Amino acid sequence: MRKIFALLLLAPLLGGCATPFGQEIQNVFNAATGATVSPAAVLVAGNSFDAVEKTATNYIVFCTANRANPACTNFITIRAQLVPAVRSGRTARNNLEAFMKANPGALGPTGLYHALQAAVQTLQDVMTQYNIGGAK
Repeated sequence: MRKIFALLLLAPLLGGCATPFGQEIQNVFNAATGATVSPAAVLVAGNSFDAVEKTATNYIVFCTANRANPACTNFITIRAQLVPAVRSGRTARNNLEAFMKANPGALGPTGLYHALQAAVQTLQDVMTQYNIGGAK
């Protein structure tokens, strides 16, 4: 364990090394600290959020207009869970997209990525719990 910790401490110093060993240490450091996320992972997370956001938003719009519908029995409770997740997901997605546009090909920040993933997971959990959009 101490050897791994020592390697992780050296990783930032070896970040500029062109050697395969230096690159490998940098990769281990990034994996251990979770410092960055690949552009492909950001794209997939953004698309996942877009899909669940659309379903959540459509449910809210539908139930706002059709409160008597049996699918909207727990609308107030469900909306209270969906709205914050949609808002935080939109913020994280928009910030990640802005970062990726400003830094094409760069690895994205994990904090925003994890916030986006948390929003997707929350939306999926709520939709599964209340069977929204055919989620099971």
